[in-house]
Amino acid sequence: MPRLRVLIIVTTYPLPSRSYDELVCTAGVLETGEWIRIYPVPLDFMRGMKIKGSLRKFKYTWIELDIRRRNKDDFRPESYSPVDYSFKDLEVFGSLGTSDFWKERKEFCLKNVYTNLETLISESREPTNKSLAAFKPKKILKFRAVPFQ
Repeated sequence: MPRLRVLIIVTTYPLPSRSYDELVCTAGVLETGEWIRIYPVPLDFMRGMKIKGSLRKFKYTWIELDIRRRNKDDFRPESYSPVDYSFKDLEVFGSLGTSDFWKERKEFCLKNVYTNLETLISESREPTNKSLAAFKPKKILKFRAVPFQ
């Protein structure tokens, strides 16, 4: 598999692992707007990653690394694993900011947006098995904010 440039958008909550320390699953988009999942990623690696000389959030940062398709047991087409689990081949590029109403982020994150839930659910089944996507509902019926304690 060639090297891919990925804009990391989300990470999961860390999970303990027998083979590694704590692991996270990351998801992001390629420059084409296509979604990709990278697992496993050691949490210690993400904590220690330095961008522009200081620790920063990993989200909305461009990275480039060698990856390969996940094993046959993972049927999701977006699932990949790093070739080198030490991430020595990883290159970190700039992060995308929030200026101008997230203009830079929207350019990549919103290239492929679903607006029809039935279509998205249909594509989540065989043979497509789509498991990552951006979805924009037609209407928000209710919004409730709960203070964080």
